Amino acid sequence: MSEAGRSGPPTPADFAGQLRAAADRMMAGWTSMAGVGAGGGGTAAVPGLPTMPATMSAQQMDTFLDDLAARRTQVQALITQLQSFDEQLGTLEASVRPFVEWTRTWADLEKTMVAMWRPPPGASGQ
Repeated sequence: MSEAGRSGPPTPADFAGQLRAAADRMMAGWTSMAGVGAGGGGTAAVPGLPTMPATMSAQQMDTFLDDLAARRTQVQALITQLQSFDEQLGTLEASVRPFVEWTRTWADLEKTMVAMWRPPPGASGQ
């Protein structure tokens, strides 16, 4: 806020002032670090600024990309395994299908045999 004792919601001007102050701090830090040679690496702490996030971000992005590549490799391995499993299931299904047909044929034969040996209705036991 622009005034210490002020009450009420912040105004857009207050927000713009805060952004301007942050930009000024960043520019002051970068300007002071411009004097650091390439051998310095730009890792010196600048008062008012956190450690340089660009270096951390690059390392984090490298780690992130390595993790993504590892996950994609895992997914490709899973796809290969699932395709192999699907082929095995297809082979099993093709192998079992004749048994299903044979079981149906056997059940029909049993029905015919039971009907043939059943005594006619109204016949006596002797």
